[in-house]
Amino acid sequence: MLIFTEILICLLMKSHVLFTFLLCILLPFHSWAGWKITGRYIDKEGNTIFKRYFIQHNVIKVERYNLIYTCNIKTQSIIIVDPVNLVFVKTNLTAYTQKMRDIKVKRLNELLLLIPDNQKEEYEKKYNQQIEEEINLSKCKADSVLITQSKDSSKLLGYSATKYVISENGFKKEEFFFTDKVDISADLDFSAFLQYVYLLEPEDKTIGYLASSQNIGFVKNGFVLRRFIYSNGFRDEWQVNKIDHENIPDYEFGEPDLCKELTLDKFLNRQKSDDEKYYDDFE
Repeated sequence: MLIFTEILICLLMKSHVLFTFLLCILLPFHSWAGWKITGRYIDKEGNTIFKRYFIQHNVIKVERYNLIYTCNIKTQSIIIVDPVNLVFVKTNLTAYTQKMRDIKVKRLNELLLLIPDNQKEEYEKKYNQQIEEEINLSKCKADSVLITQSKDSSKLLGYSATKYVISENGFKKEEFFFTDKVDISADLDFSAFLQYVYLLEPEDKTIGYLASSQNIGFVKNGFVLRRFIYSNGFRDEWQVNKIDHENIPDYEFGEPDLCKELTLDKFLNRQKSDDEKYYDDFE
């Protein structure tokens, strides 16, 4: 009887050691797993733009055909890549924000030369406020935002999703399908990430209401699988095509191969023809 008891205790101890060993192996793998999200954007003219996100521990890489950028929300570092011209720049949120401010202030000063002296102060105050709203998301005023549930539901990518409508000042801005079966909040501070998108993708006019407290609180622990965006009587669409929950290798977030590094000034001035269109900022 004593021998049997000793054998049983030995087996239990070995089982415990094996369980602990497996736990040590599996838990880090699970905690390291990030997200790779692939989707497509269809604009009002029917043009399709494919887009991919790599997300892990608040480091996010965004890829599309003419722009790639990686932002580390913890360190505020940014890598921006021009994949067409094979150049890139390394910067940070503070430096990039200040550079955008400097460029816009320079353009404003040039514009003020054309304005009568008795109106300069008024215009300068107005446009300085506009500049801050254009580069600082917290200064962008999202007015009355309302999210209401629709009766429609769907199954997208195998996930049950419910349809909601976002309205701002009584105007419908967007319809989206939301699921609570996918939660990436452990790897993404969505509110902080929106500031980077606001700066690096200024053509996206939805960021203002997406950053509202109503929307941030609503989507915090779930995922938007499809969006229908309404503006001036037209509709754009964003659709997620694939979601992979997997470990993202470090090289995905590093400097790009085969690309030349530029200073921030040279990177922003690489297309002077576009830079000459600055008066549009103040129309």
